[in-house]
Amino acid sequence: PPFPHSKHIPAVWKYDVTKSLLLRAAELVDAKEAERRAVLMINPGPRQPPLTLDTILAAHQLLIPGEQAVCHRHTPFAVRFLIEGDSGYTAISGKKMYMGPGDLIITPVWNWHDHGNEGTNNVIWLDGLNIPLFKHIPVDFTEHYVATHESRVVTDEEATDMKFPWAKTQARLDAAGGSYAESEYLLPGGKSVSTTIGAYATRVASGQVGPTVQETASRIYQIHAGAGRTELTSPDGKERYTLKWSKGDSFCVPSWYRYNIYADSGADAYLFSFSDKPMQVTLGFWGSKE
Repeated sequence: PPFPHSKHIPAVWKYDVTKSLLLRAAELVDAKEAERRAVLMINPGPRQPPLTLDTILAAHQLLIPGEQAVCHRHTPFAVRFLIEGDSGYTAISGKKMYMGPGDLIITPVWNWHDHGNEGTNNVIWLDGLNIPLFKHIPVDFTEHYVATHESRVVTDEEATDMKFPWAKTQARLDAAGGSYAESEYLLPGGKSVSTTIGAYATRVASGQVGPTVQETASRIYQIHAGAGRTELTSPDGKERYTLKWSKGDSFCVPSWYRYNIYADSGADAYLFSFSDKPMQVTLGFWGSKE
């Protein structure tokens, strides 16, 4: 073929819809029964669970007050970006990290982890995983801890490279100035958060538009603040899409779709995203068109 040819299409998932589904699920199934309560974002093109895009999956997960998700570990890598709530935590390999809106926590491969909500309000976050990869490499599996959780010690972001507080991320974006800024979340030493998934934060100033992007990587965005739209063109140039979004919504960009992000007037737009770029770079597949 003359260009990448994913069967997936651009799509947006409205937060009021995913949240209502999560709240309904909470009435029907508790965390012990479900282990993890999440609404998967299945691409409306091929409609093949669990695919949001060819290599990455997005979901919104809910913990109601007082709830605790059991401890387990798995081969997929995961990112967690908090949407709402201020009393949730994730514990990874004995390190308990509280999450505030906009905070990012990464879960490395095969690390014991559990989640909890110690407050009186719901906690909801975006899950981003590389689970679709395992349709081609069938080595995905999960192991459960002997107890509901590990022994753990409360820590902060200075004591771990698994948590990225939003305050620091926004400060970095704002300090860049201009109408557009993007920053990759990096581990100490400058590496991406994993070999298969990269994580990014983006700011588009009020009433402005970001640069035109066209790359082989697949990407999923989560809106942290602001509102706007994303305009996309299919790889063959025949199809055009306009995805309108606001705080809490998610949208996806398949490989080789050309797109621009527009922020509505009134407030800057801040977006979190993750993609399979690190994997493509390692394999020598990644490319972009200026």
